[in-house]
Amino acid sequence: MLCHEQARNTTEKRAPLWCFEQLGTVRRKLIQRAGRLTRPQGQLTLTMSANPAVKSELLHYLDAMKSAA
Repeated sequence: MLCHEQARNTTEKRAPLWCFEQLGTVRRKLIQRAGRLTRPQGQLTLTMSANPAVKSELLHYLDAMKSAA
């Protein structure tokens, strides 16, 4: 809810204000990606193939978590 603006207004039938993704969808889009944990310069890093869509989504969620903290 912190990441996206509300998608709808209130209605008589009380539909949710945000469109939520299912947990399985989030898991497939972000977590179940081919990657490798590497340790360049002594710091543990997740290395993934270059995919601009996944990168922008990951950075979007990281920025939202930083602003919430």
